[in-house]
Amino acid sequence: MVLGKVSDFLIKYQRLLTYLSIFAALMLLMRLVYDDVLIDHDNPIVLAIFILAIFILAIFIGILVLWTLASYLNRGQHMLSHFILQSSKLINVYAVDLDYRFIAVNKNDIRLMEEIFYFTPKIGDFPMNYLNSEDAARLKANVDRAKKGETFIFMDTIKTGDKTLYWQNMYSPIYNNRQKVIGVSCFVLDVTEQRLHELEIQRMAYEDVLTRVHNRRYIELAFEECLTRKEEQITVIISDLDKFKKANDTFGHATGDKILIEFGDILTKIMPESAVIARLGGDEFAVLLPGVSENQAEFLIKLVQAEMTLKDMGITASLGAYTNSYQSHKNFVDFFAIADKKMYENKSQKGERR
Repeated sequence: MVLGKVSDFLIKYQRLLTYLSIFAALMLLMRLVYDDVLIDHDNPIVLAIFILAIFILAIFIGILVLWTLASYLNRGQHMLSHFILQSSKLINVYAVDLDYRFIAVNKNDIRLMEEIFYFTPKIGDFPMNYLNSEDAARLKANVDRAKKGETFIFMDTIKTGDKTLYWQNMYSPIYNNRQKVIGVSCFVLDVTEQRLHELEIQRMAYEDVLTRVHNRRYIELAFEECLTRKEEQITVIISDLDKFKKANDTFGHATGDKILIEFGDILTKIMPESAVIARLGGDEFAVLLPGVSENQAEFLIKLVQAEMTLKDMGITASLGAYTNSYQSHKNFVDFFAIADKKMYENKSQKGERR
């Protein structure tokens, strides 16, 4: 404790102490010069001692000057880094020691922690105490990874109220003069705006513009993911609106678009959250159902048809489903062809034409 206070005092007043030391050395030199006037110049030993003292003092003063200059330059660099980190409104910086306690934090990170996690980080605090179990485990895992000497970037998704934030975190180990890891620093950059823009581009790439359900490309990718996850039950439902062309030609494209939008809404309402709903083109829709059996699919089909009747849409829909496993070695086109055939059988039973 005492040594710590002494060290803080020396660091805080190092420049003043340096100047005092130089002043004391100069005063001593003047004293020696004064005494030299009173001593015997003819004594070679005294004269040699005097010259040696002057030489040693000159070296000492030179060292002090160089040390002061180096200290000033080093302090200037640290102050510049400090001002940059404290002034930036985009960069949030914090550092923890090997025991996961704060050893540094800039003002912007303090503001961010107060707004998002409702605590004010202070030097010596243990951040895990203020985080939920999931966030704390993720932070510990990232710090442990950096403690092993790895520098890496981690994208963090933060849920706060009705908003989702995206943070890009760059973790890096902190080394001492002996190249030993003594802590971990983290630069946090809020990339929410950029990420939302990327997601919007993805949505436009994989979403049907009219109905707001997915498009064919997306459902094909989702089907591939089912195979990768080795789903034991994969169901594909294909639907086609009966007499849609006639309704479209009779009442106009605006009415036809409204029917397509409403049918997409019905599928979204009836199908489970895990379902992937897509418009393949025209009035043809497809639904991918991971982990759903054939009987469950038939029940969902009946719910869709009942909902259409309840809404009195003026048209009906024909639907067909096919269920199999990832072990069938069939791709989306194969599932689609079989479900489409069943859908056509359903349409034929009602006396409808495609």
